[in-house]
Amino acid sequence: ESDRIVINPPKAISKVNIAFIGAGSYAQGNLLPNLPKKDPNITLKAVLTNTGTTSKRVAERSGFEFCTSEEKEIFNNSDINTVFIATRHDSHAKYILKALSAGQHIFVEKPLCLTPEELLKIIDQKQASTELQLAVGYNRRFSRLSEKLKKHTGNGPMSMIYRVNAGNIPGDSWIQDMEVGGGRVIGEACHFIDYLTWLNGSLPSEVFATALPDPSGHNDTVNIQLSFANGSNGVVAYYANGPKSLPKEHIEVFSTGSAGILNNFKSLRLYGNKKRKTKLFNQDKGQAKMVKEFLRCIIEGKTLISFDETVAVTKATFAVLESIKTGLPIKI
Repeated sequence: ESDRIVINPPKAISKVNIAFIGAGSYAQGNLLPNLPKKDPNITLKAVLTNTGTTSKRVAERSGFEFCTSEEKEIFNNSDINTVFIATRHDSHAKYILKALSAGQHIFVEKPLCLTPEELLKIIDQKQASTELQLAVGYNRRFSRLSEKLKKHTGNGPMSMIYRVNAGNIPGDSWIQDMEVGGGRVIGEACHFIDYLTWLNGSLPSEVFATALPDPSGHNDTVNIQLSFANGSNGVVAYYANGPKSLPKEHIEVFSTGSAGILNNFKSLRLYGNKKRKTKLFNQDKGQAKMVKEFLRCIIEGKTLISFDETVAVTKATFAVLESIKTGLPIKI
């Protein structure tokens, strides 16, 4: 069980040598621009993509030393001690296991993996590699407004609602393919389960979920009810049937006479003895700070996101699908 996983803090290192695996639109828009270019303790070593043209273009634009289409040039390279994995979902577990075996710190875009079998392999390998960092790209917890919200509401018990106007994704998209993308619960709803886990300060203990009837069985309009170890409860309302005119994400939190409403990571209202409002000019979902903190944690030997949380959130996504299928609450 996740609460029995014992992972020691990673060891501090003085020099971070980075390889990037995958360089699609998200990586180029949100991860690569946030890598430091002039930090003497950080070197951008290599980019690996499926095509040499993309690898070369990204390497030149972002300042990496070389590009490649060969995995061995990343995992057999003793100079590389840190990898960013931003490939399609079905390859995440494979690359995580290779990087752990190679003694490399890991940042992997969500999800961690697609199946319980892959999760067990990652747990076993991580327990044998306790000095290595393994962080999933759960960026929303690093948003400036998220940090203000958490400071205001404290730790649980609390009640939370996270509504996501997720939008429609065609049934023939790779994301909807359970073997490639994992579907939208595993592939994206993990973000919001992680957020509520971080916000209340304890692990999910039980899941009950229902999905709007869908002849294709995509489970992309879902209510996810979560119970947490400290007595908190939360709902992830993940809806693919809403209009594009409605902002994507809306969060409400209630905790011992205080409350907060975060709207699409641009505005925050806090309620308690006083009412306060913060509004940003630009949306901040935390990507820039997440990358910065990940690299700082490697250098200082700290943990960005606890492995217990990462495992519990992944198990919760699997439990959502099981609950939809059986109509029963599922213990995690």
